[in-house]
Amino acid sequence: MTIRRQYSLPNCTLVLDGLSDGTSTSGVSDPRPVMSSLFNAECHFVGCERPLVGGRDFLTSLVTTVSNYAQEFLSGIPHPVKSPAANSIVSLVKGERANIHQLAATLDRDADRPSSGTAIVENQPTQINLSTVQLFDLLEAIDQFLADRRTLPEIMIPLQPIAKAIAKPIAAQAVPAGLGLASLVVAGLIGYALPAPQVTAPKSSAPTPVVAPKTPNATAPDPVKPASPQPAASTSPTPVSATPGKTGIITEATQIGFLERKLQRDLRQNWPTSDRVKQAANFQVNVNQDGQIVSYQPTGKTTADQSKLTPLPKLSTKNTDPNQAIGNFNVVFNPTGKIEIQPAVPVQGTMNLGKAISDPKLQTNLATQLKTTLQKAIAPGKPIDSQNLNYRVAVTATGEIADYEAADPRAADNQAKTPLPKLAKFNPQAAISQEPLAQYQVIFQPDGKILVTPK
Repeated sequence: MTIRRQYSLPNCTLVLDGLSDGTSTSGVSDPRPVMSSLFNAECHFVGCERPLVGGRDFLTSLVTTVSNYAQEFLSGIPHPVKSPAANSIVSLVKGERANIHQLAATLDRDADRPSSGTAIVENQPTQINLSTVQLFDLLEAIDQFLADRRTLPEIMIPLQPIAKAIAKPIAAQAVPAGLGLASLVVAGLIGYALPAPQVTAPKSSAPTPVVAPKTPNATAPDPVKPASPQPAASTSPTPVSATPGKTGIITEATQIGFLERKLQRDLRQNWPTSDRVKQAANFQVNVNQDGQIVSYQPTGKTTADQSKLTPLPKLSTKNTDPNQAIGNFNVVFNPTGKIEIQPAVPVQGTMNLGKAISDPKLQTNLATQLKTTLQKAIAPGKPIDSQNLNYRVAVTATGEIADYEAADPRAADNQAKTPLPKLAKFNPQAAISQEPLAQYQVIFQPDGKILVTPK
């Protein structure tokens, strides 16, 4: 029986395809069949068009290499590898820039081959630059696999102390906090370098795995594996676009409101009527603090191909600044042309329009400046529409348009006729740091005049 197991993190998905011989047991009560053999392993990273693909040797090399590298990276203690690195299918080294890690996989003529795709070419390494966040998502995915006693249970990870001779002073082993759950998993290994008379093995770790020999009439000893949740078997989603750069998620209601309005405007402006979907297309879209789309992924029954009917590929950016937090949204493109956007995570606090400029004189001057700017951007005396188009417009203390939204559906459908999309500049300081803004009602009239009044 063919079995697929998937271990998913926000930036990494490990997919294993194998078979069950119908007789294997792992000593654990679980209705799922035991995957006793592996014929395909895939490692997907959000932002990479092709996954790393291989067989059992590839998986073993991936687990070994990532575990060794993560242990050394976190503890600062060199972790000796028994087998030469040249014989490893997977290699992982520090990149030239900080917090960049170069993961490479090579499939030679004698190694097991991928069952599908062309992600790895013979003797040609496929190299991926991982951020620290991606690295620890990969490590966590491996932890989940090792914790799953129903998937290749003969792969064990014996815990071995690191020799004192190669251990650095503990004061030199500190690493920055905030690396995520997987950092806590491997950080426990640091204790092995201490000269304590007794050492208690950590419950969760990821050192070098070994494969227990298969002998008749013998049962493999229970492996020591990290206590991670067991994911259910499912179909692997196809990662698309660039990856979010930081584990921090924006949940403050006002900040989410700014990002949601920016996303709505961008999607509306770049979705031609001729490309509208024939059925509702659902996506999770991640936006950084600058209001840029950094990743998106189909959800529900929507396929990755349907993204081509939306503006998502066009608007997706390669800006993956690791210092930026991310706002997560559920986006639905409807056949009617309506775009529905909702926060994908619960928000905190009460949503408002941010801090307000309270100086009356400055408010008056900004209103005059806004009206002049808008009036110059349209043809004199030429009406924009046959009816009033009503918008709320927010400007900074220097007069820049930082935010706007339509007051009704008609204004939303015709905002491209106005100069607002071209003049508006998303202001992260106003959205994230709550820089004060002046709020105005702007009405584009059929006679070509523009009314600007404080809200």
